[in-house]
Amino acid sequence: MKNSEGIEQKLLERIKLCKLSPPQRRSLPFECYWEDSVFIQEQKLIFANQWLGLGRADRLELPGEYEVFELCGQTLLLIRDQDKILRLYANTCRHRGTKLLDGTGQCQSISCPFHGWTYALDGSLKFAKTMSENPNFDFSDYSLIEYDLKEVQGFLFAFLGNQPTDLNTQLGDFSELHQPWSLNELITTRREVFEVQCNWKAFLDVFNEYYHLNNVHPTSINNLYCKPEESDKTTGDYASQFGLTAGTGALLEAQQLNALPKMANLDEPWSLGARYSWVFPNMTFAAGQEAIWVYEANPITSERCQVRQSICFPKNTTELPDFKEKSQAYYQRLDEALYEDITALENQQKGLHNSPSLQGQFSTLMEANVATFAQWYANKVI
Repeated sequence: MKNSEGIEQKLLERIKLCKLSPPQRRSLPFECYWEDSVFIQEQKLIFANQWLGLGRADRLELPGEYEVFELCGQTLLLIRDQDKILRLYANTCRHRGTKLLDGTGQCQSISCPFHGWTYALDGSLKFAKTMSENPNFDFSDYSLIEYDLKEVQGFLFAFLGNQPTDLNTQLGDFSELHQPWSLNELITTRREVFEVQCNWKAFLDVFNEYYHLNNVHPTSINNLYCKPEESDKTTGDYASQFGLTAGTGALLEAQQLNALPKMANLDEPWSLGARYSWVFPNMTFAAGQEAIWVYEANPITSERCQVRQSICFPKNTTELPDFKEKSQAYYQRLDEALYEDITALENQQKGLHNSPSLQGQFSTLMEANVATFAQWYANKVI
């Protein structure tokens, strides 16, 4: 029997176990990582009612620079207009629905490849051949569909639903907790996009727990990470946990001599470790000693997600004469650790279907952010 939201009542009862206080709190039921009915309800109950992380704002700097991406079954167009204001549109012509742009690039206007309707960068319709002959046609009625978009600490957040909630309430003390890293002053130096054959939550889970390190990353990064501190008591819809590192967690164990300077004005203990934060539902990042690395995991299906990865450094670091050479070691660390994670995640996804067991308990300290997300998720879907 299904409830009014389309999720089996028995499954809802198991999701309720995620609301228990640690250490009794259970992980999400396995079905939440592959069941299509759950996936559909996530789109309605979470993604249409929450500000969603879109990564860093600085990746598009000049008027007309754009990026096209998929989110919640929609093709979206992120673009800077002629006044350098970032805007988010449905990537769809208002005439008969043709997809307007692909990939990334720069343009002076947005032109439909089918019938030639042309829009200014601010979304207003500027040209539609012969349509002025229609007596009731009003160009102002056919601007591109635009979504709410805001920037906080250099991060972009979009609301795709009909009634935007208050972003400040959603983020709570996010800006205050991350103040030591001067996030809004960082520069994105590399951005990668790829697909992973796993549920979107699983990808974000693995980035936010220490429990897998010695098994999945035994020789790459495991020995860099010390036992983390207890997770922070936050007031917003996010989780955060700091831990000391032996060296920098942004480099492989064998590449520590390539470390770039630490961020200016970053005091101890923050200059001696990394803070891992998960901004619910879909964006996570690590704030390290000299860089931050960011992931957005956007669902495609219940068992496949698109991931967007960014790495950012202070401006003065990017101007160092050896930055280009040394930054390659940082990119190598991201690539190698990510490959190890993806191998584990895709193997996990295959196993989720086969296990008849109920969900397990969390390691209170080593999976703290994941446990906090599970509780938040349960409150959203029940």
